Amino acid sequence: MAHGNSPTFIELFAGCGGLSLGLRSAGFRELMANELSSMPAETFALNLMNVDMRSREFQAAEPANRRVLWIDPSSDDVSERLVDNPFERPETDMPELSDIDDFGGKLVVGDIRRLNAFIEKRGSALIHGEVDLVSGGPPCQSFSLAGRRELGNQRNQLPWEFAKFVDSQRPRMVLLENVEGILRPFKQDGETYYAWFEVCKAFANIGYATCPMLVNARLAGVAQNRPRFIMLAIREDLTDNLPDSVAAWFVQGRRLIDASKAGNPVFDKAKWHYWNLADSDADKAEGTVFDPLVAFRDPEKQRTVYDAIRDLQDENPPTRSKYVKEINSTLGTHLDGGSKKMQNLKHPNSTPKVQARFRIYQVIANSPKSVGDEIKRIMRKQKTDISEETYETLSRSDLLGYGNGIPETAEQMVHYLEGMATRKFSQRALISTLPAPAALSIPDDVAHYCEPRTLSVREMARIQSFPDSFEFRGIATTGGDRRRYQVPQYTQIGNAVPPLLGRALGKVVSSILALL
Repeated sequence: MAHGNSPTFIELFAGCGGLSLGLRSAGFRELMANELSSMPAETFALNLMNVDMRSREFQAAEPANRRVLWIDPSSDDVSERLVDNPFERPETDMPELSDIDDFGGKLVVGDIRRLNAFIEKRGSALIHGEVDLVSGGPPCQSFSLAGRRELGNQRNQLPWEFAKFVDSQRPRMVLLENVEGILRPFKQDGETYYAWFEVCKAFANIGYATCPMLVNARLAGVAQNRPRFIMLAIREDLTDNLPDSVAAWFVQGRRLIDASKAGNPVFDKAKWHYWNLADSDADKAEGTVFDPLVAFRDPEKQRTVYDAIRDLQDENPPTRSKYVKEINSTLGTHLDGGSKKMQNLKHPNSTPKVQARFRIYQVIANSPKSVGDEIKRIMRKQKTDISEETYETLSRSDLLGYGNGIPETAEQMVHYLEGMATRKFSQRALISTLPAPAALSIPDDVAHYCEPRTLSVREMARIQSFPDSFEFRGIATTGGDRRRYQVPQYTQIGNAVPPLLGRALGKVVSSILALL
């Protein structure tokens, strides 16, 4: 364990701070953080450092007196930096970093590749002394199930940059978080690759024994069905200290170090695997140091959308749930800043037709699959008649008019559904009795479970287990070409590690560190 009372960590790819908050609530002390984009960095600084980057005091301060530094500032005007395109920042001589000796207490805004170049040039680690953990979630859009999985994609190089930083700091442990899609094989030039295995090899090559896992945030108490890839790793010289019960989880990682020293190991499913704590291996984690990751395995204990956001309904809101009280008391007390008054409550206004469509999505979400499928086919003009069961289901629902009133015949119902056709087929309504689905970063992809509207930033945050005092900065949403580089509030939440999952991971890492 670290000298002093608390284990220490450095957070890379920090985003708005979900993982950092979770680790802090598990007893960790944060030494420094790095984030590429200014919008989530602004949110991070406000909540986790009590630094308002829009304040006159901050903007007037000399860089040497700031706790937030830019690697390659795009402008001398801090307010302009907060909305810049991080992929168009000029390469500089990194003036804001050059006079800093120890980066303790700093948030460094900029590209991890440039940060690694700075470390290489300076010839020493950014933090003096031993660090317990380096954590982070390098963005790998090409590993995502929704994106193109390409071995050579520029963003797929970021886990290797993560390993490069780790090699310079040599922490006792590493925590890497990523999308579930990293587990799926992909082909490149006729060869089959497993991205998770390639990432584990990168850390084996620098002497870290890895433990790759698939986890699900709902099993850690989050009101969201969110599977994620997690790689824990222990520095090789410390692995002999582990008791057999924990060492078993890292045996493969030690073999991978040996195999990497002997050559470039190729994936063989008979030799290499990941632990599926989201399903088949969950029982093996119970009662072990990994227990916090499966503590809510019992479906009766799992948190639902209703638990998360019921008190934020516009009309007749029920009382606040135990889940919300828990995230406020367990996580909110570990913020250094934020807002005493709950922020980010506004939800987008919709036209009558869109509201009517949202009500239909709510009917679909709570109906048998056959009924839902038929409604969707009529809306897409793939079917021109309606069954009695579907017509009766819709007739019993509180439909909303959007021009020609509420339909009273089967023929009118077909026209009513056809009239709300849309090219956006990914939309759906939340089901109040279940955890939310994983993808929540685009606000108009999901409708509320009972009100004909999309969710507010605060409701999204609640589902992800952010406490109410956590305030999101930057614009709420974006579009067009700006989508390539802006990280608005909804996306900040969608990209974040849910703080309760971060807390569970922190408990696991802390238990292992205590054994080393």
